[in-house]
Amino acid sequence: MITFAFGAEAWPKSLTVPDVERHKSLLIQQAMYARLTQPAMVFRTLSRGALYWERWLLEKDPGRCEEERVVSGLELARDAGDWKEAELLLAHCEASPNLDGRPFVEAWSVIVRDRLQEQVDNEQRLEIAFQKFRGAKNVTDEAARAELARDVMARASEIGQVGSPVPVNYLLARIAAAQGWNEEVEGYYAALLVCRPLWIPYIVQLSEHQAKTDLKRAFGTIETAKSLLGKDFWLAT
Repeated sequence: MITFAFGAEAWPKSLTVPDVERHKSLLIQQAMYARLTQPAMVFRTLSRGALYWERWLLEKDPGRCEEERVVSGLELARDAGDWKEAELLLAHCEASPNLDGRPFVEAWSVIVRDRLQEQVDNEQRLEIAFQKFRGAKNVTDEAARAELARDVMARASEIGQVGSPVPVNYLLARIAAAQGWNEEVEGYYAALLVCRPLWIPYIVQLSEHQAKTDLKRAFGTIETAKSLLGKDFWLAT
């Protein structure tokens, strides 16, 4: 299994509904504990992972516990700061004859409308911060470049206290990779897999990075992915 730095597994034992249900519930429990004991990014990353699997269950196991899963997903989207995902859940409600027009849908629509722009603005700030770092690629003083990298990463981490962990972890991974901070790169890519565990580019990027220092671990990542997604899963990229 792929594990994040604080011990969260990115993937369930299998892509069956019972295993995914168990995995989602474990992530929610870990998120609740992390909320009390860990930095906000840990809590948000775990919540985003649980949200991913809640939406997976809505799609792969339709018609069962629909309202409970949507409400849970909306709460997890709020905890993760991912209002774009909340918007997708509301779109699901609008298309569902069982949920369209329900009072909770209207209430959440107001919340999402009020918060979505903040997420968009934060993601723009992240991109501006990264471009600032890239603009200094000709800085020859390694200490100065490292200081700039840490400054940009600190700004990203601040956004991570309130925003979605997906763009934050991705920016942190890109900067750490550019600096050659291999251990940090692996941690951020592993965090991305917790957030979006079946997103093939993240699996490939993590395994390619692991191969630079530990081929056995890289093969372990690929073999686990094969067991879930099929032997030629990377061809989907």
